[in-house]
Amino acid sequence: MIVRDLYIDRYDWHLRVFYAVDCYYTRDIINELRAIQCPRNNLERAYRNMASCRLNTGLTYSNNALRETLMVIGTWSSPAEFDNSFSHELRHFTDHVAKAFGLETGGEDVAYLSGEIRRELFPVNKMFLCTCCNHEKDIEREICRCKT
Repeated sequence: MIVRDLYIDRYDWHLRVFYAVDCYYTRDIINELRAIQCPRNNLERAYRNMASCRLNTGLTYSNNALRETLMVIGTWSSPAEFDNSFSHELRHFTDHVAKAFGLETGGEDVAYLSGEIRRELFPVNKMFLCTCCNHEKDIEREICRCKT
């Protein structure tokens, strides 16, 4: 599992992204959700999703009052499925911010926010998108870096 934390200054919002999450990490993710006060019904749904061990899934939960979001990108079956899962979860995140700040869904502010997040996370995302070279060593380095 790889973890990245982003602080979006403009919205005073913290985004924590978990990559390559499989069912082994279910309890860790549930504990992270509890830390940002995720309601019980959402915790139960997240637990079922995570414990199913299915590929190409994810979840995003935001606590608007705390301005905290947890985004989980589960393991995937192909680079295209990774991109699909990431885009899907990113859309949920940008919708949460838009709702919290009364931004126009589909408007420029939301589009810029999405682009900024993608740009900041590109160094990690590119390892999972590229099919032209072998990124196994890069991925192993990132996983090891997250464990320390």
